[in-house]
Amino acid sequence: MSTLLKMLLLMLCCSQTVLAFEPGLAGFGLSVNGSRVPFNIFSISLMPGETAELKLEQAGTVSASGGKLEGSEKRWRWRAPASSGHHTLRINAKGSTVSLNVFVLRPASNIKNGFLGEYRMGEYQSQPLKGLASYQKPRGFIEVSKELAELQVSPHFTLGEFLCKQASGWPKYLILSEKLLVKLELALQLFEKNGIDTSGVVVMSGYRTPWYNQSIGNSTKYSRHLYGGAADIYIDSAPRDGRMDDVNKDGKRDQNDAKYLYQLVDGWLSEDEDTADLRGGLSHYRANAAHGPFLHIDTRGHRARW
Repeated sequence: MSTLLKMLLLMLCCSQTVLAFEPGLAGFGLSVNGSRVPFNIFSISLMPGETAELKLEQAGTVSASGGKLEGSEKRWRWRAPASSGHHTLRINAKGSTVSLNVFVLRPASNIKNGFLGEYRMGEYQSQPLKGLASYQKPRGFIEVSKELAELQVSPHFTLGEFLCKQASGWPKYLILSEKLLVKLELALQLFEKNGIDTSGVVVMSGYRTPWYNQSIGNSTKYSRHLYGGAADIYIDSAPRDGRMDDVNKDGKRDQNDAKYLYQLVDGWLSEDEDTADLRGGLSHYRANAAHGPFLHIDTRGHRARW
C-alpha cells in the first residue's frame, strides 16, 4: 500500500471518529442554597446583595472572582455585590473542580416603559397564574454582553443559546432557570443512552420577552418561555442542516422523531422518583414553514402534557 493511500485512509478514519459523550458530572457532593449541583459547570442567579450558601460533602476550598466570600472546609458563604454582573466561584474538593457561574441580576424595577435600557421587554402580567409562585413577575434579569453569550452555563449549553430571538443590540437580557438546565442535561444523558448523538442539540427557543412572545402571535400570556423555564429543542447532529435528525431510525425525518424524544423523556420522568422537583410540561410539535419538528420541555412545577 502506498504512503499516500495510507495517509488518505488515516484521514478518513479520523474524520469519522465520534467523541464519547461526557456528562460533565461533578466529582464531589455540592449544594447551593439547598439545591444539589450535579455538574462540573453550573449557573445560578442572585439579586444584588443576596447570599449563596455552599455546602460541600467533603472539605474543600472556594475562590471567587468578586463579591464577599467567607467560610472554610465544608461550609462557605458568598455575598453578591450591589451591582449586576457575572462572577465565577471555583469549588475544589477530592481533586475535582466545579465552576459555578453566579449572575447578579439587573433588577426588574429598572424596566421603564417596557424597556430595560434599550432592550424591549414588554409587560408581564401583574398577577401570577392561579397564584403560583413559578409565575410571579421576575425579580431581575441576566445582563448578557456579546462576549458573555459564549459562556458555558452547564456542560453542554452556553448562555447565548437561551437568548430571545428578537433583533436587538447589546446588552441583551434573559432569565434562565437552574432546574431547566438540570432537566436538559439529564435529557441529553437519556438520549445518549438510547443511541442518539446529541452533539448537535439546538435550543430553537429559550427565553422570550413578553413583547417578542406577542409579536410572534403567541397568545399564551403565561408561557413558561417568559419566565426562563422552557426550551424548545431538536437534535441536529448528522447531517447538520437545521432540521431534526432521524432519531427513531425509521428512515424518515418527521414529527415521529420529536414524538420519540417525548416518549423517552416522559417515561424517564414517570419512572424516576428523584425527578419530582423537575416536574413540568412536555410536548412534541410537527414541522411547519418556519421550522422542523421539535420537543418542548419546561419546569412549571407540575405535570402537563399536550
